[in-house]
Amino acid sequence: MEENERDRDHEEDRGRDAERSDFYGGETDGQHLKEDDAILEEFDKRRREGKVEYVRSILEGILFRMGVEATVVGEEGEGGIRLDIKGDNSGLLIGKHGRTLDSLQYVVNKIYQRRFGEGERVVLDAENYRKRRVEALENLAVRLGEKVKRKRRAVVAGVFNSRDRRVIHMTLREDASLETESRGEGFYKKLVILPRVVSGAGEIEEDVS
Repeated sequence: MEENERDRDHEEDRGRDAERSDFYGGETDGQHLKEDDAILEEFDKRRREGKVEYVRSILEGILFRMGVEATVVGEEGEGGIRLDIKGDNSGLLIGKHGRTLDSLQYVVNKIYQRRFGEGERVVLDAENYRKRRVEALENLAVRLGEKVKRKRRAVVAGVFNSRDRRVIHMTLREDASLETESRGEGFYKKLVILPRVVSGAGEIEEDVS
């Protein structure tokens, strides 16, 4: 009985050390632990308060190590957990086309899934960027769709991640005169809008507008 309890205590200590490594970005030397002991204690406390508090403390820890002063508001919904970053410099965390925000989201999801397993996703946002991005992509899809129909020529809309490509696909899917294709390999792929009657053929124009 006592041996089983010691084993459980040992596993909890190992889990806490791993989570501390997440918090400090892999740096867990004694100097860092002494300097930031109060923050570390708060992190250890939050990680036991549920999924939202756990992942919120993870993100705040990453931002702390980046030198970014911001607060994180978290909520759990039907599609997973949403974390909103709020602060004067939160816009800097978005990056070009949201790529910095996407990178942070990837790291947070990896840590979260290691703890709780696959299933729920964690979505990061700052300054309502996700909604604004969807609206911008929908407008782009409509504008380029009209251009393709007018010129009867395929147009490369740009290079996008899978989430952005899906927005454009879904925006144009009801238009019987158009179709969309993803081309290339890797995470970021070209998205091409084509007149349906000449799908996959003819000259392709790069959108530079």
